[in-house]
Amino acid sequence: DMFVKDRALAKDYLNEKAKCDVSRYKSFEGKQLELVAEKTLKEIAPSTPFRPEDIVLVSGAKFPDIQAGRHYGVEVKSTKSNSWSSTGSSIVESTRIADVSRIYMLFGKLGGTPAEYKCRPYEECLSNIAVTHSPRYLIDMTLKDNKVPNIFEKMQVDYDTFRLLEEKDKIQRVRNYYKETRRGFEMPWWIDGENSEKSSSIMIRFFSDVECNIQEE
Repeated sequence: DMFVKDRALAKDYLNEKAKCDVSRYKSFEGKQLELVAEKTLKEIAPSTPFRPEDIVLVSGAKFPDIQAGRHYGVEVKSTKSNSWSSTGSSIVESTRIADVSRIYMLFGKLGGTPAEYKCRPYEECLSNIAVTHSPRYLIDMTLKDNKVPNIFEKMQVDYDTFRLLEEKDKIQRVRNYYKETRRGFEMPWWIDGENSEKSSSIMIRFFSDVECNIQEE
C-alpha cells in the first residue's frame, strides 16, 4: 500500500507540530484542518511515492476531502472533545470520487492538551451507524487498538463490497443487520422509512426503559 508511509509521516508531523504550537493546533475548525492536512501531505510528499502536485484538496463537493494521486484519498475529521469518537460521513457516499479506491481517515482530537492526531484506513475507524436526516457512520479511532470490530465486521460484509452497493441495497443491508441484533424493546426507528429528522442513534427505546438521568436531558 503506497500510502502506509504517508499516513505515518502525516500523523507524526501533525503531533509534533501540535506539541510545539499548542493553542493553534487545538483551535482548528473543519475547513482549517483540511487546509493544514493538505499542506502537511504536500510537505512530506518528497519522502513518499507522491509528488506535492499529486495532493489536491477537493472538500465540499467531493468525498473524500483530499485526493492523493489517482487512487488514494484522505477524509479529514475532528472533534473539540477529548475523545477519539465523532460522527462521520454518510454511508451512501454519493459524492465519492470515482477513481479513489483507498481512503484514509485523518482525525484530530482537539480537546486534549496538546491536540492529537491519528491516521488509519477509513473502514477500520467506523464503529457503527447513526441517523440524523440520513444514516451516517460513527467514528472511533481506537477500534484497532482495542480489538473491537468495525461496523463491516459486525455486518459480515467487506467495506469495498458494501460501498459499491446501490443506495437502496446499502440501506436494506443496514436495516437487516439491526433487525437481527435488536435487544429487548430496542428497534430501528427508521426500519420502515427515513421520515424522522431527530435521533443521534439508529436505535431507540421506549421512554420508560431509559435511565432517569437520560430522560431528564
